[in-house]
Amino acid sequence: MNIGQAYYLTKIKEDLSLKQRNNPHYSLRAYARDVGIHPATLSQILKGKRPLPLKDSEAVALKLNLGPKEKTLFVESLLRNKSAIDQIKISDFDTRLMLDESYYQIIAEWEHYALLELFHLQQFTRTPEDVARLLDLTMNRTEVVINNLLVCGLLEVDPEGKLQKVHSDIRTTEDISSQALKESHKETLDLGKEKIEQIAIDMRDFSSSTLAIDLKKIPEAKIIIREFRQKMAALLEDGDKTDVYQLAIQFYPLTKLEKEIH
Repeated sequence: MNIGQAYYLTKIKEDLSLKQRNNPHYSLRAYARDVGIHPATLSQILKGKRPLPLKDSEAVALKLNLGPKEKTLFVESLLRNKSAIDQIKISDFDTRLMLDESYYQIIAEWEHYALLELFHLQQFTRTPEDVARLLDLTMNRTEVVINNLLVCGLLEVDPEGKLQKVHSDIRTTEDISSQALKESHKETLDLGKEKIEQIAIDMRDFSSSTLAIDLKKIPEAKIIIREFRQKMAALLEDGDKTDVYQLAIQFYPLTKLEKEIH
């Protein structure tokens, strides 16, 4: 592998090289046809002038007959090349409305946050029927969730009878014990169990790391996790919004804690 060259580019060049070795007349245009990339785009990729389009990564990895480990490295190297986290900018000030325990149901039950996020979608018509359709809820449950948000002052009805958000975005407290947040996290875990079976692997990401750590670095680790969440939001909320996703990061001890940080 060439040092400093992205793994995906190395694998493409290796594959092309082998084909040309077996057939000296095998052209770049023929290779572009075989992997399903426009010849001009492929030429730019091989010269390092542009990355492989992310939308084509799975198909190209399949055409290269990569094994599971190679495919993982192939796609990961493209993602690192595509989205360097340090290049994503976030605001120095968080202007979101902070909810406390008085908003118990809003925090604890996932449908409330999900409904409020629907307002960012271009196709959302701001009607109860559309809420039920997009979140796959019964009309009875939809009406209960809408009423909770109206009572809490997070939703209102405009003169045309359409639902309207009162605050652009909301958040909850950090590192403060909250029964509502505990219930919310339990629901998120239960939803994750369902989605891992229901959603195709290319439309979700479940991953974990097992680490031996220095407990003194936990406060710093939590700061990095929060910055990561904000940068993920900045990345994913930029563009045409069509769906609402849940991002959950789990970080907890597997060993019995012998001491706690004070």
